[in-house]
Amino acid sequence: MMTAWDRVFSWFPLLMTVLSIAALGVFAQWPTIWSAMLVLFVIYFLPPIVQRVVFRWSAIKVGVANIDGRKFSPWLASHHIQAIYDALPFLESLLRVFPGFYSMWLRMWGSRVGYGVEWPVRLDVLDRSMMDIGNRVVFAREVELAAHVRKKTDGGGSRVLVRSVRIGSYAFIGANARIGPGANVPSNANVPALAVVDVNESFGDAKRHPEPAEAEFALS
Repeated sequence: MMTAWDRVFSWFPLLMTVLSIAALGVFAQWPTIWSAMLVLFVIYFLPPIVQRVVFRWSAIKVGVANIDGRKFSPWLASHHIQAIYDALPFLESLLRVFPGFYSMWLRMWGSRVGYGVEWPVRLDVLDRSMMDIGNRVVFAREVELAAHVRKKTDGGGSRVLVRSVRIGSYAFIGANARIGPGANVPSNANVPALAVVDVNESFGDAKRHPEPAEAEFALS
């Protein structure tokens, strides 16, 4: 079950596909600086603008929420808005080729990103508006940053835990590390390759769940 608005946003990936193809068609027919800017606007600017508008109307709430079709889920809408980048990850990879571009783009979504952050070309950021990253953080390849965990419930519904990912200044995140929702990596920390910083865990410290219900969402 989905609310009417959930259903509307489930069509957003298709809308983005149609608009992107149309913008590319305009550029192919009339290759000018304006048509090139139209392509860039549709692909990189339109989704974060739409998400900002959605969150003004219905702000995403941290903690555990039910997705059962009875109430509009801003997180689910955000998931659909960002789906094109999961389907076509090279779109984000192109931004990481140019120093500073990817950090600016995440700020456009609503994340807090410091200066001098080193992004690899291959990386997964699953909740682009919920990152809190300090200055000069270095990420190795294939790191996953996820500010949500979703679990199925009886009756066809699901529950989602949403909390920001926090990484302090001058931290290093090793290859293939996974950083979960509510996780905190302190400044100057060195997270080794393949490490998992679990839900509500401070790297090198214990897990502290703000709500008891969040413990069931642990990654390991």
